Amino acid sequence: MVGMSEGKTNSAKRDVLNYAGIVAIIILLNYVLSFFFGRFDLTEDKRYSLSENTIALLEDDERMKDRVYLKIYLDGGLPADIKKIRNSIREKLDEFKVYAGDKIQYEFIDPNGEDDEDYNIEVQKNIYSEGISPTDIQIAQSGKVEVKTIWPGALIDYKGTTVDQIQFFNKRLIASNEDARGLADRTINNLEYKLISAIRRVTADDKQTIGFLQGHDELDEWQTADVRQGLDRYYLVEDVEINGQIGALDNVDALVVAQPKKPFNEKDKFVIDQFIMNGGRVLWFIDPLEINRDSLYYRGETYGISANLNIEKDMLYKYGARLNNNTLIDKDCGPIYIPGHPLGIVDWYFYPLLQRTDHPITKNIDPIKSEYASTVEIVNQGDADVQKTVLLKSSGNSLAFKSPVRINYSIVDVEPNFNENGETDLPVALMMEGRFTSAFENRLTQEFTASPDFKTRFKSDSTKMLVVSDGDIIRNEVETKVIDGETRYRAIPLNVDVFGVQNPNRTSKYIYGNRDFVLNCIDYMMDDNSLIDVRAKTITLRVLDTQKAYEEKSFWKILNIGFPLLCIFILGLVQFFLRKKKFAKTV
Repeated sequence: MVGMSEGKTNSAKRDVLNYAGIVAIIILLNYVLSFFFGRFDLTEDKRYSLSENTIALLEDDERMKDRVYLKIYLDGGLPADIKKIRNSIREKLDEFKVYAGDKIQYEFIDPNGEDDEDYNIEVQKNIYSEGISPTDIQIAQSGKVEVKTIWPGALIDYKGTTVDQIQFFNKRLIASNEDARGLADRTINNLEYKLISAIRRVTADDKQTIGFLQGHDELDEWQTADVRQGLDRYYLVEDVEINGQIGALDNVDALVVAQPKKPFNEKDKFVIDQFIMNGGRVLWFIDPLEINRDSLYYRGETYGISANLNIEKDMLYKYGARLNNNTLIDKDCGPIYIPGHPLGIVDWYFYPLLQRTDHPITKNIDPIKSEYASTVEIVNQGDADVQKTVLLKSSGNSLAFKSPVRINYSIVDVEPNFNENGETDLPVALMMEGRFTSAFENRLTQEFTASPDFKTRFKSDSTKMLVVSDGDIIRNEVETKVIDGETRYRAIPLNVDVFGVQNPNRTSKYIYGNRDFVLNCIDYMMDDNSLIDVRAKTITLRVLDTQKAYEEKSFWKILNIGFPLLCIFILGLVQFFLRKKKFAKTV
């Protein structure tokens, strides 16, 4: 008996020692691994991973020179879906801290959290004055509906001063019967973009200047309002007019030429050329053909004729791009309203939805809507100083009509013979990078080139240029209303299917990526890639098919209740027969 007792005691000691050893190993491993960071993101859309450019910005000591402190006012007693947003913000900032260290700091503040109501009101007034909008939430309890005000935003302090704000979502009221899951999912999807774009804004030392060229009947500020709004928080945005002045572009870093309609004179061309020769960036959004849309609307027919802007055959051709006098049609296209047509809104082959190539600018963005786009060709392919990349192109079912082009509504009733010329994937947008040759090489007199007033250059520094053979890609629609005798304007965002907005009974068929494309191009050309992949990062929301769920509700109820019971019954039978077989052998 004594031997058995000692054996049990030794066994118990061994168990205790083994258990203590396992605990010690776990603690040691946790301590060692705390010095390392790693994550396995097995989701298809990499929703739990920061983009490479986000990480690069957070680790950039030259950019992150001081502490960025975020005061987040989304706290307190919150509904479950809003809590999900708050927790996601905390998780995202904690991940930022892994790469930025103490340069990122934050706190959550409840604007209603103090007992002193006057103090709470002062805090809320300050938040509102800094640009954060509140949201009222209706909460139904005991047959009564109470309203709680939350503040879904954050203020950012940098170098000891409040310099910016973030609005995580903007919704005036969440009703008691409203499902807020969609709002939560969309907000969480955009968190990385919201946070890193704010950090990018506050840590920028000097803003670069983006100039929108005027003087040749280009798009005005309302017709480019959506793109300008996306730019003005990161760049200085201004209109510039050359008027033959040599120094008109001296303070501009990038020049946007948005759908000019009047020819360029030689003086303006020379100023732009020398701007490029000195390292300036230019984005050309050009319509090679002029199309009278009013004639199409009222008569059902119009013609596309050459615009003759006086830049296609010498300047752009010299830089490496030929704009062709043609118009694309594509089976993959956007909608148009045709007056008198039985369907009203139909697919319009002259509005191609352009395909994106594998480039950081176009990665993961939505289709690009174009209107009466032409094709652009690469010329001087042997020029080793300039790298040329196609960014946008037509689909495999496309065709180009040469000028003059007859455009008639009847085309929607007879599907064209696409690819009849054997041409597919026709390019529409071209990115060119390198050292360009001046369009005025061998064209200027000796007296001019020797002038002490201006030093002419015929070979550029390393720079970038975008050529898009459709000006409508950057143009947003403008809604006009007259209120109390005063004309009011509202820019319709570029990503919106305008026909879905105008007709509430029609579901928008597309979400367009035009705005992201233009903003990505400018960021890329200005050598700032911090937002390019984040702007295009989306999370696939895998929502249930409500109709199918309703129809199969009984089946899934029976399956969820019956299948576990069936498994238990089968396991019980197996256990019963195994025990019966075992004890039968023993007997």
